Amino acid sequence: MAMLYDEEHICKHCQQKTPHVHFCTPAEEVKRYTCEYCGAENINHRHMCKEKLKAIKFYCANCGAVGVEETHVCNPVPISTELREQWEEISRESKSNTLLSCVVCGQPVKPPGHYCDVKYPYVCKYCGATIEKGRHFCKEKVGKAKFDCKICGRIAVEASELCAPARFRDDDE
Repeated sequence: MAMLYDEEHICKHCQQKTPHVHFCTPAEEVKRYTCEYCGAENINHRHMCKEKLKAIKFYCANCGAVGVEETHVCNPVPISTELREQWEEISRESKSNTLLSCVVCGQPVKPPGHYCDVKYPYVCKYCGATIEKGRHFCKEKVGKAKFDCKICGRIAVEASELCAPARFRDDDE
């Protein structure tokens, strides 16, 4: 991660002066570097390989960005066992060393990805429709929704479908 370190970086999200680029920083605003875990070149901090995934320990409670060190995100929260297990499943199922990841938060995902960064085409697991473009909110999904994303406001049934989920409904209907 040496290339991510700057003499003086001020995070746009938390306004902290840090010696490195926070992983909460939008991808288009950061330097390119070589991954210290897999050697991939000309990548940004959103790059996610199987080796890096093993080292990820924290995510930002504000935006869902992930980081190896607590100081790499604005509002660090340790990765839960449930989330770690989901990521390990994604890693095991991937035929590539580089994992599909959300461009918004950098977390590894499997199709259709997070609703904030949908990977098309996909089949809606709630109504069975094939979605080729646009946003899809079927009655089945909306009726079961319990979470909304703190970043984009989209709704989801499961927390893992969003970058930064916030529960808005506690019932188990």
